[in-house]
Amino acid sequence: MPKIKVPRKSTIVDMTAMCDVAFLLLTFFILTAKFRPSQLVPIDIPTSRAEQKVKEDIITISVDKAGNAYLNMSIPKRRIEVLDKIIAKYGDKYPNVAAMTQQQKNQFGNLELIGVPIQSIPQMVAIKPEQLQDYKFPGIPKDSTDNQLGEWIMAARYAYADDDINKLKFAIKGDKTSNIKAVQRVIEVMKEKDVYSFNIITSLEGNND
Repeated sequence: MPKIKVPRKSTIVDMTAMCDVAFLLLTFFILTAKFRPSQLVPIDIPTSRAEQKVKEDIITISVDKAGNAYLNMSIPKRRIEVLDKIIAKYGDKYPNVAAMTQQQKNQFGNLELIGVPIQSIPQMVAIKPEQLQDYKFPGIPKDSTDNQLGEWIMAARYAYADDDINKLKFAIKGDKTSNIKAVQRVIEVMKEKDVYSFNIITSLEGNND
């Protein structure tokens, strides 16, 4: 008995729904993507194979190519608390900082990083955000005759002691071309203020982000 041949027909798949889903997903990722903001002070950090992530509530001390030191506290509320401790402990040394209004303190809390001598903070908070990109930050003094970095570290310890001193975490982020003596000086300052535990921030090998 002869076999019945079934005529071949081309399969037609309606891709309209698939395209709609693809465009919806693309739109979702574009709208929700967070682009890395431009750094006020570019730091080209070295690479490593460590994969431990830095905690959110952390104080980062950055060292740029020129060896200047900068301070960043990731939580705005913490910045204001630490500034209040600077005023409480060193207000006589920096009377113009002690005279800052609450509005100025709130503006300070919105700063991305601290990169000027303490006495220059009132002038720094008066700079418009769009002008900060072109501002040349001189860094925080850290030598033995004017160790303001040490004062910031102590103010941070006082601020966190009011909450929970165990939450206080430090990290050092140095440019890979920075003078090693500048990074060593930062570590010396931390040891002088009884800070012996800290993280070194690096980028993961093979990751260009």
